[in-house]
Amino acid sequence: MSNQTYILAKVSLIMENPQLMGTEPSPFKGLLIRCLAFIIDVIIIIISTIAAAFVFSIFFGSLFGDGVGIVTFIIVFILAVFITILYKPMMEASAYQATFGKSFLNMKIVDKNGRRITMTKSFVRTIVYILQITIPGINLVSWLAFLMIAFTEENQGLHDVVAETYVVSKYWQGPVPLQDNFGA
Repeated sequence: MSNQTYILAKVSLIMENPQLMGTEPSPFKGLLIRCLAFIIDVIIIIISTIAAAFVFSIFFGSLFGDGVGIVTFIIVFILAVFITILYKPMMEASAYQATFGKSFLNMKIVDKNGRRITMTKSFVRTIVYILQITIPGINLVSWLAFLMIAFTEENQGLHDVVAETYVVSKYWQGPVPLQDNFGA
């Protein structure tokens, strides 16, 4: 009975205000919440990398001497960089469909049909993302590609456009509502 009351209230609201017809909230997530997810991911990665490097350097330092502890710290740190490169694509193509930061903020990454993205799309997305932030000189200009998120209708950055992915609410089901680009 309460569902019927809710539906009748919504129908009467639309009937009284016909300009509201067809206006539903956008499933696409914007720049600020995605930046917050990025910060959460960076914090998680930095803390886990430093903790692992510290533990392994103490362990191997106590086994083989102090000089080995520093070398172990460097080796573990380099290994953590490679694991970090795999973190994004593996998490985004997994059943979570998001990194820990995005998942914590109720976001997921989908293709245009609203399905989980493939590992290939996830790697393409990550490679473009990493190239944007790491290549000296390019990264000074590439922040504009991240600002695209705030100004495109589907809130896509360059890495999303190249991989044909969308960041939507975790609760979104079905295909994403795309514009037809014909001005209709």
